[in-house]
Amino acid sequence: MRTETVRSGGGVILDVAVCGDDETPAVLFSNAVGMQNALAAGLGAQFRAHGLNLVTWELRGSPGTDGPGRVTLDDHTADALAVLDALGITRAHVAGWCTGASIGLFVAHALGERALSFTSVDGALLFTGSPGARLGNAVFDMCAKISADHGRAGFYHEAVRPRGNESAVLGLSDEELTRMVTRPYRQDVEALTRFAYGIHATNDYDPVAACARLRIPSLFVAREDDEMVSHLHTRRAAALVAGAELSVLPAGGHYALFTDPGGAAGRMAAFMHRAGRQAGTSVR
Repeated sequence: MRTETVRSGGGVILDVAVCGDDETPAVLFSNAVGMQNALAAGLGAQFRAHGLNLVTWELRGSPGTDGPGRVTLDDHTADALAVLDALGITRAHVAGWCTGASIGLFVAHALGERALSFTSVDGALLFTGSPGARLGNAVFDMCAKISADHGRAGFYHEAVRPRGNESAVLGLSDEELTRMVTRPYRQDVEALTRFAYGIHATNDYDPVAACARLRIPSLFVAREDDEMVSHLHTRRAAALVAGAELSVLPAGGHYALFTDPGGAAGRMAAFMHRAGRQAGTSVR
């Protein structure tokens, strides 16, 4: 995995990771708000083995990015396009995980014919204004309240900062993965405020309209035991997209894309290669 820096709107500097061969088809992967590029390293290696080049960037609102400051869904989308343009990528498959799936929807629309396909993995597709599962609902409620009154960030920082039991809460056994996904809560109040702004921006859209106007091959993946986002929202999204493929697995949890990247990469890669052939392209 190599790293790049890309300048986006307003002089924002983005940390970008490129996980494969520049001559192979590109997958623009929108990770969730708050996540580091390193989280996608295993997935990137799996994609590389399947002849795809995973490209990702750290979203505004993630630890280490510019801020604190308000951010919009348009900002997230503009950043994605800036990454592709800076790397000289003309067409790409678009994929997103969790809140990144909401961003990915708008990236795919903004790319138009440059988008070869769209994939949502465990997407926070907010048909009820929240992710629809226990933990995700709590996170979104916190971020909405901080965004409305940033003075509340101190209270929430004290309430949610890790105390050594987060692995059990999240259903994880990998200490390094736990450290990465809880980083937004382990830093200071300013970082939590930035994270809240970044998350809240992904709530500002109509998911029914966004899904219904997709006109490219689409794949929706979810897990029934996901405590962060509801698989029912994924099912609803897939039903709105003409010709969409749907894969709902019984188990694996919200972080399965990273705990077992090979399990999802093969299915996603096969779908993307089919979509690429349908579009008449297999190159950058």
